[in-house]
Amino acid sequence: MRNRRLLSALAGPLIGAFVLAGCSQAPDDFDRSPEQVTTDLDAVDGSDLQLPLVVEPLELVEPGWDLPPAHLGDVFLSASTDDETLDFSAVDVHGSTLWQAKRPSGCTGFTVSTDADGSALAVLTDSDSSTDCDEDVTASAYDLETGKQKWGPVDVPGPMRGPGTVFAAEDADPTEALALDPATGEAVQDGPSDVRRLGEYKGTILSIDGQTLRATGEQSWELSLSDNGWDADELRAVPGADPGEDVIALDAGDGVGPVLDRETGELLDDDARGVAPDANTGAVVTLSTQGLTVIDDTGKNELPVSVPESVELEAAVGGLIYLREGGTLRVHNAATGSLARGYPADGSGTVAVPVTFTTEGLGTLRAGDRTLLATDRVVEDSEDS
Repeated sequence: MRNRRLLSALAGPLIGAFVLAGCSQAPDDFDRSPEQVTTDLDAVDGSDLQLPLVVEPLELVEPGWDLPPAHLGDVFLSASTDDETLDFSAVDVHGSTLWQAKRPSGCTGFTVSTDADGSALAVLTDSDSSTDCDEDVTASAYDLETGKQKWGPVDVPGPMRGPGTVFAAEDADPTEALALDPATGEAVQDGPSDVRRLGEYKGTILSIDGQTLRATGEQSWELSLSDNGWDADELRAVPGADPGEDVIALDAGDGVGPVLDRETGELLDDDARGVAPDANTGAVVTLSTQGLTVIDDTGKNELPVSVPESVELEAAVGGLIYLREGGTLRVHNAATGSLARGYPADGSGTVAVPVTFTTEGLGTLRAGDRTLLATDRVVEDSEDS
């Protein structure tokens, strides 16, 4: 099984459905074109935080993001907000801001994907007439690392609904959603008019056509809905799922559903209510009615861990599983299921929870309402010790 990056289906609001108050004419006094900046962010003093041991020796930076970040490879993307504008920024694992771009405040829809060569793309939405991005909506793609425009602007029927490059007007019929090929920006026409497109995942378009769940594009496969006991009207993409990952999480009803391998369509779990691929180990952790299961090249390992319905799967990083129950966070060993030491024993302050990580163990953490990025820069005290 390929290395997989973190997908937290239950962490944060749906990218593209984040709603900001107010409805007014879109500002016309800023340039939408990404500006290359290449500036190093200052290190953050983490003394007021409880930091996971997996990032303890690493310098943290704070990009100032308000929206849940997305990433592919070594570059992370998100935006800060104010009353009229969004300020997008792409930041790499070295803690350097690579480029920035402005959008109207309601155009919160953005995603990451890949072009035909596998290069990472950022897709942003825009509107010339509405700060809510509900009229005259367009989409454009940029190289995730350089900010260079690849295609667009392309007219789309409404905000980004996702996962990935799927767009629809509010209250539109599910069959009216438009999927764009992230490599070209062209509309995907892969079946009759009643096809319902669920999401786009790194160039793979997932759709429901009659009683068939079909993947087309970068990867192609089919699954029978009836054979798997899935209802065509109920099955949908998990809100908040990260389309940059190599697994696909679906909701078959009541927040529970299948987890599929993006490349092959292999059914990894059939009733998951949480999923978190561990980028470091290549394993996929699922939380289902049976409990916690770790799926890797050796098969499936059901862990002896009690997980009542109140428990949520937060993350899986470096062979550790982070679970939340109410205001309590606990960490388990992914190999044995036993409780593990995920934080310093004498820590105090706001608990920073891992969110999205790379295969090298670098990535974002959520500490209250702050988003921090653990970089490849080593804290000086750790380097000297």
